[in-house]
Amino acid sequence: MAEPPAPLNPTLFFERGRAFAESLAGRLLALTAIAVLAGEALIFAPALAGFHENWLRERMNLSQVAALTLEDTPEQDIGAPLLDELLINAGVQRAALERQGERVLLLEAPNAPAPGAFVTYDYIAAKGLQPMYWAFESLFASPGRTLLVRARPRFETGEFIEIVLDEAPLKRALGVFAERFARVSMLILMAIGALMYLTLTAAFVRPMYELTRAIERFRDKPEDVSIAFPRSARRDEIGRAQRAAADMAEQVRMALKQKDRLAALGAAVARIGHDLRNMLSTAQLVADRLAQSEDPTVRQLAPRLERTIDRAAGLATSTLKYGRVDETPPVLGRVTVSDAAEEAAADALIAFPGIDYKPDIELGLVCIADADQLHRVLVNLIRNAGHAMASATEKAVTVRAMAVDGRAEIDVIDHGSGVRESLRPRLFEPFVSAAPEAGGVGLGLAIARELTRAMGGELELVRTGAAGSTFRVTLPAG
Repeated sequence: MAEPPAPLNPTLFFERGRAFAESLAGRLLALTAIAVLAGEALIFAPALAGFHENWLRERMNLSQVAALTLEDTPEQDIGAPLLDELLINAGVQRAALERQGERVLLLEAPNAPAPGAFVTYDYIAAKGLQPMYWAFESLFASPGRTLLVRARPRFETGEFIEIVLDEAPLKRALGVFAERFARVSMLILMAIGALMYLTLTAAFVRPMYELTRAIERFRDKPEDVSIAFPRSARRDEIGRAQRAAADMAEQVRMALKQKDRLAALGAAVARIGHDLRNMLSTAQLVADRLAQSEDPTVRQLAPRLERTIDRAAGLATSTLKYGRVDETPPVLGRVTVSDAAEEAAADALIAFPGIDYKPDIELGLVCIADADQLHRVLVNLIRNAGHAMASATEKAVTVRAMAVDGRAEIDVIDHGSGVRESLRPRLFEPFVSAAPEAGGVGLGLAIARELTRAMGGELELVRTGAAGSTFRVTLPAG
């Protein structure tokens, strides 16, 4: 026995309906329906007004034809049956012609209503949308009205012709026309709307749906290579978006692979660095014992061994510190540039007793920065300047600072031999050292730029050559 169908879940039905309404397909369907209704309104109103006016003008033309028939008929041959037949054929109760200021009565039924509360439609003086208003008025008016219609005559000379008639036949004709026209035009517009909807869905909505689904799946599982982005040869925005998304997915997957490899390498380097520091600690103890030896050759070589061990330990420590991603976020505040530069120079130039510090800082210059992180940046730059001037004739580090367009520009200037041209494009990359002979690891400038950018600024090399180098720190001015 077949199982009964599962009952309809109203909540699920409502959620699916809302999801469709919020989708591109749902919105396109709504716009198509609005366009169909608007098109129906735009063609129905003029068509109804045209039918209304043509029907009334036909009554006027028939009245004129009947009047011409009466003029050609001898008076003794005009009988009541003939007059009734002409009035019935014309569909009017009275017809009159205005000719050279004189009103001429063309036709009049014996029971024609006396002049009174007629509804007048004057097509001679009609303007704008008034004929449309008259058509809808006749269609929805209450029964029992009598119309007085005035227009230019068609078959005779004269200023105008006017007819008096019962509105009931006109209402019936308007109702039949409105029903037929609305039914046929609506079917045509619905067919056109459906064709447009299906065409636009296939051309635009469906490709965007597939692209969106691929992006959502890629967001959840970027490493899944089975998620394929559509890549078409279309030259419009959709085709460009598809190709750009496919290229982006390939680049992200490559970056993820590289990240995994770097993570594994970083973990290995961390373990090696930890073990290396332990080994270097032991070597440091041995070097200290050797320094106390009575052998003059050993005592002469021991300081060199100690310096080598210190550099190796510094390399391991710097590498481990750079591998950490938990750098404290900057706490921004107002920092006086002259004070920050003086403190940084005092700390950085301790190891360079022969190098002077020369400030050239705008009086009262204040920048927005983290005081500790700005100190680290300036110490790094001034220390690098000291290393660069190891063999220079002029031994002085100049720190020049001024406000330029709402920014504080701090230049650290040395008089060394400059940065080698081959290193300039990669100078701020990790483990690229401009002075490896001084024991540099190549992390100082990379860390300094990261700290500067975290504070909303920038660090760059603005000048270098045989006369020295200038590094510029740009921060928001206070």
